[in-house]
Amino acid sequence: MKKAIIFGGTTEGRMLAEKLSVAGVSVVYLVATEYGKEPVDESTGLQVRIGRMDSAQMAELIKAENPDVIIDATHPFAELVKKEIDTAIFLSPSTSFIRVIREGVEADYSNCTFFDDAQSCAKALEETTGNIFLTTGSKELATFCKNEEVRSRIIARVIPSVESLNLCTENGLTGKQIIAMQGPFSLTMNRAQIRETKAAVVVLKNSGKGSGEAQRIEAARLEGIKCFVINRPAAPMEGVSYEDALIELQSLLGVKLTERGFSEITPDVKIHISMAGFGMGFGTLTDEVKEAVNKADIIFGAVRMLSAIDCKAKKYPYYLAKDILPVLNEKADSITHGTINAVVLFSGDTSFFSGTKNLYEALRLDARFKVKVLPGISSISAFAAKLGESYEDAVVMSTHGVEETVWQPKLIDAVKYSSKVYTLTSGGKDVRIIGEILQDLEQRFKLKFEIWAGYNLYSNEKLVCMSSAKCSVAADDGLCVLLIKNKRPLAKRLAPGLSDDDFLRNKTPMSKEEIRALSICKLGLTENAYVYDIGAGSGSVSVEMGLLNPSINVYAIEFKEEACKLIKENINKFALTNVNLVQAVAPEALEDLPTPTHIFIGGSGGRLEEIITLLKNKGTGIRVVVNAVTLETIAEVNRILKDFAISDADVVQASISKAKTIGDYNVMQAQNPVYIVSFTI
Repeated sequence: MKKAIIFGGTTEGRMLAEKLSVAGVSVVYLVATEYGKEPVDESTGLQVRIGRMDSAQMAELIKAENPDVIIDATHPFAELVKKEIDTAIFLSPSTSFIRVIREGVEADYSNCTFFDDAQSCAKALEETTGNIFLTTGSKELATFCKNEEVRSRIIARVIPSVESLNLCTENGLTGKQIIAMQGPFSLTMNRAQIRETKAAVVVLKNSGKGSGEAQRIEAARLEGIKCFVINRPAAPMEGVSYEDALIELQSLLGVKLTERGFSEITPDVKIHISMAGFGMGFGTLTDEVKEAVNKADIIFGAVRMLSAIDCKAKKYPYYLAKDILPVLNEKADSITHGTINAVVLFSGDTSFFSGTKNLYEALRLDARFKVKVLPGISSISAFAAKLGESYEDAVVMSTHGVEETVWQPKLIDAVKYSSKVYTLTSGGKDVRIIGEILQDLEQRFKLKFEIWAGYNLYSNEKLVCMSSAKCSVAADDGLCVLLIKNKRPLAKRLAPGLSDDDFLRNKTPMSKEEIRALSICKLGLTENAYVYDIGAGSGSVSVEMGLLNPSINVYAIEFKEEACKLIKENINKFALTNVNLVQAVAPEALEDLPTPTHIFIGGSGGRLEEIITLLKNKGTGIRVVVNAVTLETIAEVNRILKDFAISDADVVQASISKAKTIGDYNVMQAQNPVYIVSFTI
């Protein structure tokens, strides 16, 4: 019989021991503590030995057992143990040796600060405030508890062993500062403990895949707090991944350890979850979805979906992540062995304006759940097929489950400039609002729309063709898809540069068209930008920015009554719902507005320094463009650039002259020179 010695104490070590044992290999599994033994099921072919060993003792054991292979599957941070193992292996050169190296994780590290060791991390904690959720285990407690002030803020999560609890007590932690629990910990559990401990920072080791690192980092990010991460040893020892170790062991020992490859083996999974597209109804389910439903132990979905399904599974009438997650967590916590199958039904297609995205994000980092997504037939696809109208050349969107302030600008932009727009709706209310919008656009821009509506597709379906006027008073309710055809779409400008004559004007000052174009280009606007136009005047800059992309949100800030009236008229003239008038004085007007990504300042009323100070408190990386005409404003801008230590300032003086016809001649007339100053705060 083949024999293996495994230095374990990790998930990888336990799994290797159990797999080898099942395959008929005799295994001696070595752990340092009694706690390390608990997850392992001993059997005739699997012996567990407890206790720390030095290299001489290891060499003596290797000589006595005479194994075919020695495996190091100890923790990535167990440097001393690994060195002892290396010395023992040097004394037994004829025995095959495999070291398992834990893979790194994929995570959003935007909220993380990295440290080379526990000492530097502990020092950095002295500069923080608030509670510290310490998840590095008990061995480094002395380092983190050395500073009394830091120690008073620590809540340590440790394994529930006598050794760990004794170390907590020895280092001065009280009962309320200790969480003794066995992992793995889900994303939901980590978030709950962060809230319960009122933590301001989470401390963890960069221990890699299988350690729960990704779940802790994501939990901290979602809770809006910092992560302090201790890196692995600077000079990691060579080794192979867990998957490669299995392949190497199969070849070395002549046994079969896996049928499908390790990537599909998830021993910690409690629930297999299928996120399934319900299509337009039960009769449109794919065979793949039907199979998942037939195998399900529990099913989630809207009542109309569940009522169409006859199966043995327990049904939950939930389709929102906030309702589904508690049930899944409760089920996972109650499972002591084996797994169950769950299906979550989503209307239409799972990848098309579906609730799948939110639930998938909540589940993907939780080791207890294995998730797969099963597509369904989208209502848009089915509707297009019924009409014989392709959608590869159409704008495709949804108003269902989307705020009106988000979908209306997108719809207006789409129907003005595209010949075809498909949209899902929430029913009759959305249809009527869309009809009113289309009527208004027809009048303003001389457009002509043809609207096709598909009601209750597949079940009692009805296809209707109507005008915008009939659409605005449509009485039908229920599930509805629209195709909006524009027979005369407008050509969309791809850059700022409207003529001054395109705007309604009075005596209110207005940035001239060349200055507008240059200033907006210097702003470098992006999709989904939040822009303040401070001192908006006639609203010309706000309108130009709003027209660039419907995802841009513009706040035109102006306090003069006459100017505000003009801004409203210009916003209405161009049918913009993504430009918002704020009648107030800056900087006070800015305090309750969303954090901006870009700022245009056409007029500051002599309060430029106050405005910049408030903006710096709102966030970083904000792009600012200031237009200055008077010498006083130019001097103020120059002082602010120095006082705020702005290093990327770009200053341009634009002197524009335009031709004016006088009699038989064209004479160049100069406009006031304008300084355009752009920088980032």
